[in-house]
Parts: sequence; structure tokens; C-alpha cells
Amino acid sequence: MEKIEERRNQKTPKKPKKKFNWRIFLATILFIIAGLLFAAGPIRTFLLSRLQSQQIEAASNITLAEVKANEAEEAEFDFSKVEAIDLDKVLKANFDKGKFLTLGQIAIPSVKLNLPIYKGLANEVLLSGAGTMKPTQKMGEGNYALASHNYFGDMTLLFSPLVNLKVGEKIYTTDLEYVYEYETTSVELIAPTRVEVINDQPGVTEITLITCDDYNASNRYCIKGKFVSKTPVGEVSDSVKQAFNLNFNTIK
Repeated sequence: MEKIEERRNQKTPKKPKKKFNWRIFLATILFIIAGLLFAAGPIRTFLLSRLQSQQIEAASNITLAEVKANEAEEAEFDFSKVEAIDLDKVLKANFDKGKFLTLGQIAIPSVKLNLPIYKGLANEVLLSGAGTMKPTQKMGEGNYALASHNYFGDMTLLFSPLVNLKVGEKIYTTDLEYVYEYETTSVELIAPTRVEVINDQPGVTEITLITCDDYNASNRYCIKGKFVSKTPVGEVSDSVKQAFNLNFNTIK
């Protein structure tokens, strides 16, 4: 009994407290951040692809009457407000698409590009299709200028395929009343300050396509095409119709 009592009276030595290891904590935080950054690219690509597919589908059954009504609406044309593609902007565009003023479509069969054409340069527009760069421009007249993003996460999206376009290849646009044919005359890199490339030139009918050359928008790809023909939708060949993602049988 005395030995038992003696053991009870002995103080149990306290275990030393573990010191907080800042190195492990910071390493864990950095690992989590790295994981999120690694996942951001595929998530952004998935959402951007989904947004483009949804808007192409939505625009596929638009009517001529809707296009005419959209031509009269106001839109955003301030290019200085255009922002680079990031996950936040793509998420916002997916959940807050705004009002898309569809004016028709652009198709370039040689590089498998097919996109809705929208009025204006709002961010959600350039994340979903091609936007017109001047308020009063019209297909088949003057210099018809369009812009969209170049997305290196998936070179099939938006205006990314333009980097593979060659001189001589066809560019088609339609306002659902006519199909306009252009032939590529130049593909070049220009400085962002070369805004005059979208201006109308006396006696010249052309198309100008603009997209960035990298994520920092250091330069711009500028594609020019000369006007070839304007054909009523009802007289267009089946091969040209197939270049568009449109149901021409329902256009009224």
C-alpha cells in the first residue's frame, strides 16, 4: 500500500508543448494555392468552351427580324474596357451573360472557325463570339471589323484559329439575308496602337479581324480580307451553308 501511495504522490512529468511550425504551415498554404492555380486553367477552359457552345446553339435559330431589331440597339464599344481572359471573368460571363445583340455569324472553313457575331465589344461578347468594333459598320460595306479573344488554353476557341489562317483562304459572314464572301489578303502582327487598321478606306470593301497574340496583349494579329461577293441566302451553295452553324430553313 505504501508503494502505491508513493506512486500517487509522484508528479507526472508534463509533456513539452509542440512548437508551431511556421515552415510546415506556409508550405501547406503554398501547396493549396499551387493546386488551385493548377486547376484554374482546366476549369477556365471548360467554362469558356461551355459558354461558347451555349451561345453558338442560342444563335443558331435566330431570325432575320431579330437581327434587324438588334442592329438598332445600343452597345458598348469602348475597347479600353476589354479585359484579359481569367477565371473570374469567365465565371461572370457564364452566370451573367447580359443581352447579346446577335447580328449574324462568321465562318472560316479552312481553320474550322464558326462564331456568332454580336454588336459591340463588351467582355461577355468577346468571351462568347466575335464583336463588331464600330457602331455603324455593315457587312459588305467599307471595312467590316470584328474582334475576339485568342485563347491559348484551347486553340479551337474564339479567334484562336486565326493564327493558322493563310492568304487566299475564304472568310464568310452572314446577316441572315445575305452571305458575304471575303478572301484573306494578309495576316500580320501589329502594335496595339495601330487602330487605323479598322478605319474605312475610300473605295475599299474589306473585312478586318483582330485578336491578341498572347495573354499580355503585347501585339495584335490583324487579318485582312478583300470583298468578293454578296449572295442572297436562298442562292448560296450547300457547301457554303454548311460552313455556318445556322438552320437556314427557319430564317424569316
